Amino acid sequence: MDDNAGTVKVDTLSDTELVELARNGNQEAFSQLVIRYQDRVINIVSQRISDRESAYDIAQEVFIKAFRGLAGFKSQAGFYTWLYRIAINTTFSYRRKVRRHGPMLSLDRPLGGNDDEGRKIEVTDPRENPGEVALRKEEVNTVREAIASLDDDFNEVIVLRDLQGLSYEEISDVLNCPVGSIKSRLHRARKKLLEVLQKTL
Repeated sequence: MDDNAGTVKVDTLSDTELVELARNGNQEAFSQLVIRYQDRVINIVSQRISDRESAYDIAQEVFIKAFRGLAGFKSQAGFYTWLYRIAINTTFSYRRKVRRHGPMLSLDRPLGGNDDEGRKIEVTDPRENPGEVALRKEEVNTVREAIASLDDDFNEVIVLRDLQGLSYEEISDVLNCPVGSIKSRLHRARKKLLEVLQKTL
């Protein structure tokens, strides 16, 4: 495979091929990995961090860590699984800092996206009732904050299974935990989330 970015159509390559090119200094290859997974990473983080602005900053940090750690990446694990672990660890590290010291200052650096600040612009259907839109956003925010308030062990299984849709086997791989333990933890996490929502709503 040619390492020259000008002769390689990176958007058609597999994750493994992109990682190999990125390791050899091809910045376009790593940029393609960012494009391919930045939405998922932002969702992973924002489902654990209720502050959307901080979620963007943390997502950026995830990709910085991934770029610096490419040399140690083992392809048999799967790039997204590896990236997922980085995202989880970075997010939980942030949550621990917030608990100890309060909210962190924003890094205020764009990921690169669709508007001037690198953030994606949310567009609503003009035919929708503004009141219904506001109510739906409020409900989503309430659930997001309830999930973010859970202990880390409960938070991660709820997000991985119910929001990200991963199988029990995939969650087991991401968390390095037996499937039976994952199912048990998920049952307790859902019960706890219901308790939180009942108090909130």
